[in-house]
Amino acid sequence: MNDLPPPIPPHQQEARTQAVMTIGHFLEGLGEPGWRNVLLCWLGRYDGLEAYLYPEDDPVLTVRDLLARYVEALRPADPAQLAADLVTLPFCRYRAKRDDEKWKPLAETFSSFCRGTTVEVWESERPSPPSDVLQKWLLAQFCAAQIRNRQG
Repeated sequence: MNDLPPPIPPHQQEARTQAVMTIGHFLEGLGEPGWRNVLLCWLGRYDGLEAYLYPEDDPVLTVRDLLARYVEALRPADPAQLAADLVTLPFCRYRAKRDDEKWKPLAETFSSFCRGTTVEVWESERPSPPSDVLQKWLLAQFCAAQIRNRQG
């Protein structure tokens, strides 16, 4: 029988909820609100992974912290640089396996992959998918969002 991992502590869940709102505020402040839906959809692909990670590697919290550094430095959010910085976050290096099937974050959400069972999760040296693939995917999502916004 596969038991699910224990739920994350309430204080971490509260921090995650607050971080989602903060991400939107930071992006507004950086003049890049178009990234909001892109980042939230991307983070949704990792939802549930936080139960297997150290709190400092939590996807939502690490994206919030990265954006906080941009805001503190008054650094403009150049799309290519932001995507490059995002793919260096620790959670991008985590992989998961269920039986012999490996999780593919751009093809399936973590929650869907788990299918209600415990999975094997480990940190690798490199992101999966590779950094360049992930960066191009994020930029493509951002460009598509920009086009949709302009079309009204």
